Amino acid sequence: MNTQTRLEIMMNGLPERERWRMLQDTIDRRMDWPDETIGRLDTRMQGLLFLQEHVGNVAARIAFVRDRNNMAYLRDAAGSRNVCMSDAEFDELVEENDSETLAAFGRCVAMQPHHLLYIEHQLDRLPHRQAALASAYDVKITARKVLETTGVTREVALLRLARAALSGPDGANSEIQRRIFSSVVHPASEPRALWRAYLNLAALDPATLTELLDASRGSSDRPVRASRPGSPPVH
Repeated sequence: MNTQTRLEIMMNGLPERERWRMLQDTIDRRMDWPDETIGRLDTRMQGLLFLQEHVGNVAARIAFVRDRNNMAYLRDAAGSRNVCMSDAEFDELVEENDSETLAAFGRCVAMQPHHLLYIEHQLDRLPHRQAALASAYDVKITARKVLETTGVTREVALLRLARAALSGPDGANSEIQRRIFSSVVHPASEPRALWRAYLNLAALDPATLTELLDASRGSSDRPVRASRPGSPPVH
């Protein structure tokens, strides 16, 4: 019996106990679930699936997390495993500017490190009140674990540079600040400003970016700062 057939049986009037038994059987068999199939299950059943390490289904996990009607601990179950996004996918979450949604991915070691660093930045400035979801400190620990494996990626370096530029004139040279702020529509104090600044830098061609970085290094004998005094650092 394939997954689709099991789903149709589960959805067509079986007693709840039998539906849960069939779901557990599919988990024990490590059966693959199409994203659209998972989306048709009730939220508790989806949550049980998302707790399983072998269940990938990134799109289904992200969709579940983005639904604010789902319980926080189930959103955490969906977001804390097997999720890795492109910058374009992550950008959609950033623009929602919802700390709870971002926090649901804060314990996921599959996430790209610069995304985790942004989530930490967001939660530091706009903390949520859901005990079941990651705090800024929790995300900081996750980011450190990931960075121990990946090292400092190009994207992490650019996010750090964007943070330095947003911190004020001492953080980066004037040309980098001009490039960063040319299309940042959010106030520097708002978390999304950091993400926009990062995207501005990431969009530069390699030669221009190298030139700006060299100029930044030459403008000061000090290393580029990660933050202004009193602000938590981007690692």
